[in-house]
Order: sequence, then C-alpha cells, then structure tokens
Amino acid sequence: MSTPNSVEKPEVPQPLWLKRVRKVFQLLKYFIISSIILTLMEIGYAYWLLSSRWNLFLTRDEMKNYAAIIKDSPPLPENFMRVYTANIPYHENTSMSTQVFVNYGSRFFFRHTELDEKPHCFCDFTYDILRKRDEYLHDLEWDGRLQDLEFGFGMEKYTEPSRCFAFVMNYRINQLRAELSHKDYPFFFDKSISNYTEDELIEFVLLIKSRGKITRYRNATRFEKEFAKYKNRASEAVAINQSSQ
Repeated sequence: MSTPNSVEKPEVPQPLWLKRVRKVFQLLKYFIISSIILTLMEIGYAYWLLSSRWNLFLTRDEMKNYAAIIKDSPPLPENFMRVYTANIPYHENTSMSTQVFVNYGSRFFFRHTELDEKPHCFCDFTYDILRKRDEYLHDLEWDGRLQDLEFGFGMEKYTEPSRCFAFVMNYRINQLRAELSHKDYPFFFDKSISNYTEDELIEFVLLIKSRGKITRYRNATRFEKEFAKYKNRASEAVAINQSSQ
C-alpha cells in the first residue's frame, strides 16, 4: 500500500530484443542439460551392453571354468613385480571399468598415447590366450569386434584383475624366452627370474613391454634411452619406499 508522500515509479518495459535474447539463452540451457542427460544415459546403456554381452555366448559355469584356469597361474617373482610396477604402475590392479572410461577416454579426448601411463586391465588379454588353448572357445562364433573386452568383463566377474595380470604376464614371459636367443641373452636362461640382477630385470621388463622390438641389438640408441628411463624409475621407487619405512 502506498503512502501519501510516496511516488510509484512506472515500470520500464524491456526491449523486445532483450526478451528474445533471454528466451534463446533459456532454450539453450534446457538443450544443453537435456543433451548431457541423454549422453550419460547412452553411455550407461552402452557400458551395460558391453559389460554383460558375454552372457549371450558363454554360460556362467563356462566362464567360471575359464576363471579357474586364470587363478591357477603362479604368482610372479617379487623382484620382477617391483621393477615392473615402478615403470608401469597401472596394469596389475586396474579394473575393466577404469580401462574403458579412463584409458579410452584419455585416448579419445586428449590423444594421450603414452602406454606406460595408461591404466589397463589384463582380463581382456586373457581372451586371445585362452582361444589358442581351448578348442571350444576358439570355434565359438562370437560376432562383433569387441570380443576381448566383453570376455574381459565376464572374466573380471569371477576373478580379480591381479590374477589376470599374472596369467598374461606368465604367458608373455614364456613367449619371450621362446623367441630370445640363448647366445644373445644367456643370463635370461641360466637362472630364474628371482635371481636376476637389477639391470637384467630392467632389460627383461623392457623386452616384455616392447614385445621384443626394443633390443640392444636391433636399435641400440633407443634401447639405451629406454633402459636409462626404466632404471631411473626403478631407483626412484626404491628411494620412495625406503623413505616411507
């Protein structure tokens, strides 16, 4: 209620162009929010399909049997794991979900190509190895292009990423030893991994990581550079561990 001495100010009408601008921004806000919600729903649905599609091809009992093979793989030597995780820390315990969202996300959005720094779950690698050993899995008509990922999600359901890592790494170690020349690398054959020296361990890990492509004989300059980088990382990890004790 106005008093006798008060004077009401007349309302100034807003310009038509300002009303239109505000309406456009309001519609744009609703569009962005709706797009984000729909995108998240699509990502969630795609993830659900990817992580559960293995059920279309294998029963739970069959996947459990494959997981039992993974669990039977012997543990890796402690000194090997120390050097490996010092240089490639995001492989042993990474889940399939972390791999899909963090690893593939960094590749897509940031074009991040440094493999050592990417989290990767080794459960997807078990598919190709088991296919070579198991006739049923080899002959199974698994349509699509993501069989390894889909199998990896099923494997992770019945075992742990660290078990998958040990299984795959034992396979790669045996594979590497079959490919190496005893004449060129006698120290890799004349003793067990647990008795390797620090430099032998570093070279061995480098050979495994590069699938035998970076060697002292094939590309000496690159090998020396990578070897120095791996050795520094291993030394830093030891120093950090000692300071924390």
